[in-house]
Amino acid sequence: MVRKNIKLRVKNLVRKMGTASPLQIADMMRIPIVYAELPKGIRGYLTRPLRRKVIVLNDKLDEREIPIVVAHELGHALMHGAAGTFHADTVNYCNARSEYEANMFALYLLSYCYDIDERLLQAAPRNRDVMTYKEAHSLLCRCIERW
Repeated sequence: MVRKNIKLRVKNLVRKMGTASPLQIADMMRIPIVYAELPKGIRGYLTRPLRRKVIVLNDKLDEREIPIVVAHELGHALMHGAAGTFHADTVNYCNARSEYEANMFALYLLSYCYDIDERLLQAAPRNRDVMTYKEAHSLLCRCIERW
């Protein structure tokens, strides 16, 4: 299995774009963000209609969740393409390598935007089998709340 250096990828992206804002990066990369009425357990997904990536967000997300979900979906867009799938909160994301990588991408990207304690970054599990999506989202929310 080839390991991706996600931290380095994020660092290079931030340097290239001149910002770490997930919303600004999506805009600069011409990845539209659209809001739609989605089921309660679905925060967002990445899709690719007509060969163009689009991030779809649940229109009921609170302001704090938007950068988290966009950062996660950018991770998919930049590392995995767009499979056109979405995931409910009840799914254990991190049994899928791509979900684990997108969570780590979001964590590292948001660490540039927010003053996240380095200990929280170190606390992120390196074993993708032990962190569910809910746990990953909770960790990202805690990081932002500390700011």
